[in-house]
Amino acid sequence: MHTRKFLIDKLEFLGGEIQEFVPVNMKEQTGVAAMDVRWDTGVHFIIWQTLWRIYYYVMRNDEKISQTFHVGELKNNSSVYIQRLINDIDNGRYDNKLTPRELHLKYVQEKGLTSYMNNTRWNKIFNIICDMEEETGKEMPVMYKCISDIEEPVYYWSVQGDEYLYKSMYKYIEWLKIHPIVCEYEYQGRLMEPKYTCYDYTSLFLEKINAANLHYEYLQQEKACIIYGYRFSE
Repeated sequence: MHTRKFLIDKLEFLGGEIQEFVPVNMKEQTGVAAMDVRWDTGVHFIIWQTLWRIYYYVMRNDEKISQTFHVGELKNNSSVYIQRLINDIDNGRYDNKLTPRELHLKYVQEKGLTSYMNNTRWNKIFNIICDMEEETGKEMPVMYKCISDIEEPVYYWSVQGDEYLYKSMYKYIEWLKIHPIVCEYEYQGRLMEPKYTCYDYTSLFLEKINAANLHYEYLQQEKACIIYGYRFSE
């Protein structure tokens, strides 16, 4: 509340309306929205505070439409920089700026892509992968391409080892490949070839994905299953 009072005393919010302060008690939150100012255009100015820093940015439809600015601690001159962003909002700079979701939809339409998946189906896929890993004790090799990626991926990795794969990015996946054959090798020394052991879980994967009634294609040459999030419209 100290931060909120400091900002109200120092800043001019022009056409913006200060929203009621709503404390957050959720354990996963690392901070609190100390200030939320809304304009009639639906644009919000947000001040987010943690124990270490204060962040401020612009949002619309619960998505950021500006970069995130930050200050270590509030000082008298901090208000000068924050006021500049408020002035930009009031002058309409962000009124027509597309949200990430709107940019994504525009890209899909311009490229002529048709969506074949949603979060519910993607959740089923990744739950199957998780179940298989628990049953087998092995990480399933996966590979995916997002619709905005320029280069095609070449190597397989694991879901557990992917720090960027989370629910909110499912909508960007163009295709996902699952290679249900896990190969491990044992080092035999410098003068001997490594000992390779392969575990084929193709039957198990197909059994689970068919039971979930999910559409896929089997790539015989790669011995992998591919699931399309988007394909070109016919």
